[in-house]
Amino acid sequence: MPQWPVHARHTRLVARRLRLPMAGLALLGAVVVTGLGLYFSGDTRAGHTDRAVAGLVRVHRGVARTVELGFADLGNPLPVAAALLLLAAVAFAARGPRGLALALLGPPLAMVTTSLVLKPLIDRTRGGELAFPSGHTTAVASMSVAAGTLLLGWVVVPRVLRWAGAVLLALLAVAVGLSMVGLGAHYPTDTVGGTGVALAVVLVVALAVDAIADRRPGQRIRGRAPDGADIARGRPGTDVSVEQ
Repeated sequence: MPQWPVHARHTRLVARRLRLPMAGLALLGAVVVTGLGLYFSGDTRAGHTDRAVAGLVRVHRGVARTVELGFADLGNPLPVAAALLLLAAVAFAARGPRGLALALLGPPLAMVTTSLVLKPLIDRTRGGELAFPSGHTTAVASMSVAAGTLLLGWVVVPRVLRWAGAVLLALLAVAVGLSMVGLGAHYPTDTVGGTGVALAVVLVVALAVDAIADRRPGQRIRGRAPDGADIARGRPGTDVSVEQ
């Protein structure tokens, strides 16, 4: 397994300067899901916005439909399981135990929240199937949020490349959501709800992992990486502090 500089594996998942924005995004996701869930609870119809957006992305044939099918398939169980295993392996190699905890807890918890809690609770249907929030969108968006969080704190990569990667991950989640709408499997607000679940759950897990790990003996912060990321002390006897 590749070995990166020790400080890269012992930084907090969320740097101090990003804690408030991340918490704000998590809150926004929760508010959006709650608002849409209350509005569409027990409903089967598309709202005005749903109809307008769906009309823009609906594709019935050709290369565009093939592309939509490809993106939509990313949210199927087998690709999701494979991506989750890959994410966990890379997260542990690059970000250590905190990264592994985020990969194994964040996306699965978001998927369970959507499929087993919110869908039956809100009971919005399309074609006789529970639709809100979108499970495919939740799956891909939650892994994108987790991967983006890991990437933004990976101090061995230049900051501009980290942000570029995070943007690409966000676009991937958007592409999957739009594909589900274009294929007629979901209303647009279903996919917005799935994204909201991903933001709320995964970012809260990331912040919680940091808070719990910081309370463990031998995990106090000893310094900062060159770009300002917080450095945590590793296992007893391993000092990973850097120059301030």
